[in-house]
Amino acid sequence: MEISLSQSIESVSWTCLEDLFIRAPLGARSAALLEQTFRNSQVALFAYDGSRLVGAGRALTDRINWTVVFDVVVDPECQGKGLGKTIVEALASTAGARNVMLQSVPGKEDFYARLGYRPMTSAMAKYENPDWASANGYISAASSSGA
Repeated sequence: MEISLSQSIESVSWTCLEDLFIRAPLGARSAALLEQTFRNSQVALFAYDGSRLVGAGRALTDRINWTVVFDVVVDPECQGKGLGKTIVEALASTAGARNVMLQSVPGKEDFYARLGYRPMTSAMAKYENPDWASANGYISAASSSGA
């Protein structure tokens, strides 16, 4: 496996990325939605094995204080070979901020901990569909404190 990384958004096959998200599994998102999401991000990175898309990720950044990494996806056939680490580190490096946050798929926390990421005690999220986000482990159940 000889992996090359590219920031070229113009050569991406969005239907291949759509398929990769399903197989990884990061969930079903249309090719059009993925294209819009990645184009609207300050940093987008794509990993290829030859001409085959095998990974991707994106980040939002102010390039000074904070970068937020989203949508790191690796082909299941390539997982466990260092590609995810390469993508995460390249996103953070390219974004250039001092601090990096990321959102991971529930269950992948140990992977990110090995890269030096730690759980946050103060992060909050407001999802369009909080019932789905809670059921899938992205957020805790709503607090009954009335806050």
